[in-house]
Amino acid sequence: MHIECPHCKHDNEIEFAENISCKECNQNYVGFSFSRRKLIAGSTIALLGYIGVHATLDEVKGYGDRYPIELEYALLDSCINGSRGVISESLLRSKRQACTCALEKTQEELPYKDYKEDKTSFASLFRRFSRTC
Repeated sequence: MHIECPHCKHDNEIEFAENISCKECNQNYVGFSFSRRKLIAGSTIALLGYIGVHATLDEVKGYGDRYPIELEYALLDSCINGSRGVISESLLRSKRQACTCALEKTQEELPYKDYKEDKTSFASLFRRFSRTC
């Protein structure tokens, strides 16, 4: 195990044994507890890297400012079930795919902060994308 001496900060490689002391200053380690700092540091760096990359990818894909889940659900439900008539399962799947595609493209074009300010732009964009999906 690699540990840092609490007295002189020198790195030491030790095996578990009684009365271990620093190779540099010869102070013993009685009363101190140690952890594997390199493993913790590596894990922390990996976690921060994942968070940074994930956040960046979300912004690149256009999901940096997603709509609240309740709004997304309401919009999709309205789109899919708008006809209120009985439809076949294959038509339902087709509508679901077209509606989710249209919502995804609309969100990329019109982030939530813009949606809150101008809901009419959303309706026209959503209609346009629903025809192309």
